Amino acid sequence: MFYGAYAVADKLYFGLIIQPQIFAFFTLLNILQVYWYAYKWSLTKTCSTGAILCIAYAGLHIGFWKAEERAIANHNDGAVTFLGVLPAIVIAAGFFPEFYVCVKEQSVEMSNFFIMLDIMGGVFSTISLAFDHTFDYVASITYLIVVLLDIVLVIMKVYFYIRGTQGRVHGSGIAVSSTSSCAGSQYSSKTSETSPRPLANNDNVELQQLE
Repeated sequence: MFYGAYAVADKLYFGLIIQPQIFAFFTLLNILQVYWYAYKWSLTKTCSTGAILCIAYAGLHIGFWKAEERAIANHNDGAVTFLGVLPAIVIAAGFFPEFYVCVKEQSVEMSNFFIMLDIMGGVFSTISLAFDHTFDYVASITYLIVVLLDIVLVIMKVYFYIRGTQGRVHGSGIAVSSTSSCAGSQYSSKTSETSPRPLANNDNVELQQLE
């Protein structure tokens, strides 16, 4: 939202303007899917919540856009720089919970394809700024911070792989479950072997005749 307003006010390329809007749309879809499937929301409740969030997003987006335009018109460079750097700060803050989980589990449970796709998106978006009439250094911070933090995730993943802890969390769970199932099957087979065989009807007749 913050970067989308900055891109519109700064008149960046059309692709860079619609990019954050598309990201916001798919993020909203993911959030609504969580409440639809996990919390069993009704269709009416899900759609109404989505409509309310879209209206709130549009209102905030227009507000930041107009504030950015006024700051540019008044040559308030400090406000322009702050509104341009704010998206990078928010994105960087969003990476730290992922870093915490990775350090805690000693494993980066994120697809290599997704990380490389995110890095390439940041690189190509930064390159596209170079084809503008003037290179927007403030806008490039948002893309470069994504590239930098994704590279940190790659380094962490390689480090955990060398240590042998990469993917251990999920792998250990599978190993324990399979081991326990095998142990249970062995125990049941041993129990069936050592348990006494129930007497059949013929055996009861033979015992009565012997008595």
